[in-house]
Amino acid sequence: MEIGAAHALFALLEQGELSSLVLSPSDSGTVQAEAVGAFTPTTYSWRLPRRLGRCILFMGTRNALTAPMMAAALRRGVLSIVYWDVSRWRRSLLAVLALDKLFGKALGACERVQVMGHSPCRTFMDWLYAAHIGGGLAAAPLLAKAHLTPVASRIVLACPTLVAGGAERQIVNTALGLRTQGLTDVTVLVANLHTPPGNDFFLARLEAGGVVVRDTAAAADGLLGWEQLAHGPWSSPDGEVALSHLKRLPSALIQDVVDLCTLFMDLRPAVVHCWLDYSNIRAGLAAVAAGVPRVILSGRNVSPIHFPYIHEPFMRAAYRLLVAQPGVRLINNSRGGADDYAAWLGLPAHQIRVIYNGADLDGLRRATPAATRALRQRHGLPDQAPLVGGLFRFSDEKRPLLWLETAARVAKSIPDACFLVFGAGPRQPDMERFIVERGLGGRVKLAPPTPDSALALSAFDLLLLTSQWEGTPNVALEAQAVGTPVVVCGGGGAREALHPGVTGLYVDDGDAARLAAAVCGLLGNALRRAAMTAAAPGFVRSRFSMGRMLTDTIASYGLTAGGTRVSDAAASGNRPGRP
Repeated sequence: MEIGAAHALFALLEQGELSSLVLSPSDSGTVQAEAVGAFTPTTYSWRLPRRLGRCILFMGTRNALTAPMMAAALRRGVLSIVYWDVSRWRRSLLAVLALDKLFGKALGACERVQVMGHSPCRTFMDWLYAAHIGGGLAAAPLLAKAHLTPVASRIVLACPTLVAGGAERQIVNTALGLRTQGLTDVTVLVANLHTPPGNDFFLARLEAGGVVVRDTAAAADGLLGWEQLAHGPWSSPDGEVALSHLKRLPSALIQDVVDLCTLFMDLRPAVVHCWLDYSNIRAGLAAVAAGVPRVILSGRNVSPIHFPYIHEPFMRAAYRLLVAQPGVRLINNSRGGADDYAAWLGLPAHQIRVIYNGADLDGLRRATPAATRALRQRHGLPDQAPLVGGLFRFSDEKRPLLWLETAARVAKSIPDACFLVFGAGPRQPDMERFIVERGLGGRVKLAPPTPDSALALSAFDLLLLTSQWEGTPNVALEAQAVGTPVVVCGGGGAREALHPGVTGLYVDDGDAARLAAAVCGLLGNALRRAAMTAAAPGFVRSRFSMGRMLTDTIASYGLTAGGTRVSDAAASGNRPGRP
């Protein structure tokens, strides 16, 4: 919030015009007032004012109101809330907002319930959300009238965060790789760049490579101020009508789509490449509404129906409407993931093209023995002990407790085996408790995410990955690229990331006993590990090279490496739906 606006609000408090106010920490930190609370974006929580009225003014959007926040306010007797709604302040009953959020969560859960192979809720939601989202997309032809001609070869990559994850690593590889191919007008647009901490893990690497990175929230604040609303792209008659159409979108989407649509009208990209389901829906809808000629929706795993914390009830209807728009393409980084999306969306499998991840092989070199010994010493691990390693986010889909259960079984069979895992995430306390309860404190080490993955992977005798679902696991590619064998399990594209029996082992199910047997078998067979070490780099180079990924990605944009646009037939005719 601008300082002047904050002072004006505080004046209203002093005059008795407002009874309670909730600000961001930067605005409220120096104010000691009983009627002023603070919103903490890192945890999406708030500290409510000590003096609390029946109605509070929240200096934020409806999307920032989480269920725990609303529950806390209702317990304190708050009846209504004023919040920022696209272009104006809106007052709503807090109970109505809470019920709407609960209704959305119930619909999402209902979609996952199958009755004789059919989901009744899915049919209902397809009808309900198609009407709202279709109404929102009616803004596109109106905005197209006033939309300036896109800048040739200007590319925007839209993503939720730059956290230390596999999809984010591919965003970096793509953005930097495009510049090597002569496509230098690249902007990475991040929805949540700095909150919570760690979301900017790859920021320095992108900026060092000359890529422009913009925070969506900060950029939108500059474009959606009062001046822009009064005189900007929404101020024309067509713009006002277009804005009214966008307000027909589901409530959880309106603010994000309007903000992004405004940014795209300002940036005028020729291509918007969306990453992960969150941005696929929001940036995808905004790009279509803004008249961007080519929009890529990039799935990085299996469909969101498998991930309750990601899945939103409007996603299926939004995807189905988006892929029906001219210029929109849906891609995935594995055949298994593409097939799962196709089944969920009711699309023919060939409509989703597979573009495998690209491993930056130039930056992946096996570390020297001296360097790996030093890494072991830093973590208190013996030089010669067999070392099983992991690099993954400590979250449910990665099944960290299955990883530790496998480690515990291996530890019983191989008394000198040690284990080192780099990562962070919400399940870390559970992992630490497991290690203590199983008496593994001296043998299993947890370490923060490392920027030098090649060194860590080189120090491992093998990499263990126990995810329930994967797209194309980058860590498995990087391990093989430096000659470290892998043991993986899980669905989606996990099996496609290795040559089973040649560069590593694939276990059909997530059973700790079978995984432990595979790990012990490899640790006990030095000759087989040596053969895998020799074969793995060539396998990664043949299937997952950066050159191949960039060539296929640029073709999906309808461009050549030099930035020349090609026909849709040429762009879509290059191995549609096939690896």
